[in-house]
Amino acid sequence: MEYRPFPEEREDEFRAFMRYAFSPEQGPYDPENEDDDREHLADYRGLFDGDDPVAVCGHHEFSLRIRGADRTAAGLSAVASPPEHRRQGNVERLLRESLSEYREDGVQFSVLWPFEYGFYRKYGWATVSRYRHVETPPEQLRFVDGAIARATEADRRSGAGGTSGASGPTGRFRRLDADDHAAARSVLSAMADRYDFTMARTEAWWRERTLRGWKTDPFVYGWERDGELRAFWSYTFEDGSGDERVMTVRDVAAVDEEAWLHALRFCRDHDSQVGTVRIRAPPDANLQDRVADPREVTVESRTGPMFRLVDVPGAFESIAPDPRLDGSVTLAVDDPLAAWNDRTFLIAVEDGRVSVETLGASTTGGEGDDAPDADLRVGIGTLSQLYAGYHSVGEATEFGDLTRRGTADDERDDDASGDDDEVTAGDDEVTAGDAGATRSALDDLRALLPPRRTFLREGF
Repeated sequence: MEYRPFPEEREDEFRAFMRYAFSPEQGPYDPENEDDDREHLADYRGLFDGDDPVAVCGHHEFSLRIRGADRTAAGLSAVASPPEHRRQGNVERLLRESLSEYREDGVQFSVLWPFEYGFYRKYGWATVSRYRHVETPPEQLRFVDGAIARATEADRRSGAGGTSGASGPTGRFRRLDADDHAAARSVLSAMADRYDFTMARTEAWWRERTLRGWKTDPFVYGWERDGELRAFWSYTFEDGSGDERVMTVRDVAAVDEEAWLHALRFCRDHDSQVGTVRIRAPPDANLQDRVADPREVTVESRTGPMFRLVDVPGAFESIAPDPRLDGSVTLAVDDPLAAWNDRTFLIAVEDGRVSVETLGASTTGGEGDDAPDADLRVGIGTLSQLYAGYHSVGEATEFGDLTRRGTADDERDDDASGDDDEVTAGDDEVTAGDAGATRSALDDLRALLPPRRTFLREGF
């Protein structure tokens, strides 16, 4: 078997793989009947038996805000294998080879949208963000008028914006196009300051992924004030139950609460066209406490994409910790896919830097009794959630597999439901206690990896 780029001249063959894997109800792929002219933005890879592809995937490269810094991440997509080559370990080999390629390219992180969470969990990816799926009749959004008036008045008093003496909402809605990429980036930058895993969309991504859709191109509108774009959103219309039409908003980015309210106002103003508005909203969005009848609004917390560390030493050494932190922890990592991570590491923090030393095989490695002792043991999936800030140390011991030495089963964190679970505006503050205080390995890990708000919206 050989892992290599999928030849461009065989793109129709790759698309046939995609059709069978993800849209088999449409029947066999026929290039003569296809008119898809989008730029797909992915580099295709395949695992080949001679000239015969037995598994394929797509690689994206983009920048995500991770632990407060924009970092290169690899987006894995379009993983598929034809039925005659399934259940033979081909996809596992493809995933391992992909991680190896990312590591050789210096990419420390991988993210994907799973077709099945359990499938990718066994290979080390883990959930990294959630979102709220909101369904509401548009008339339930009437509260936005009063909320916007209060927000505008507060801005006027603080001198932050608005027009003195103006009545009614300020700013204007307008439809966006390819020329608005730079303005949209400023909105995304503000989103990244609130939510890790916000993507710094390139001009190509804005053109091919924001303004265009998989089957139906969305409408993309924004709200601007004083010539500055403050929010944008993309949406489509779909058939609902009976004669009802549904407005489906798949992406909203806003610089602040006022801009978010104007996006909701835009949806409300479609009350003559649609019976239901669906919104994929941030994980902390609250509508039920603001609407007239909360029973008319359905809000579901849904899991989003999955994430994993490609290279543990490289990922940790890229962190810029608080200069006041000083400590170390030995961490035995179990990684079923990447042998270079299936090791015990000494992670030390000193003088605003993180250094990582590989001590030997992990506690689950093939070297048995030669594996060094470690303060903590953790699977790569749980470690990835900790690194991302999706889980706190307490949550990682309660919901994941983070354990510390102490008993035959290893000791779980006694403070699994402690106050490290809360994400606040000061989520970079030192939480390990005063200098000189006695700290455990869990305390050091808790101080190095405080929770973060995460929200990855883009599909790929």
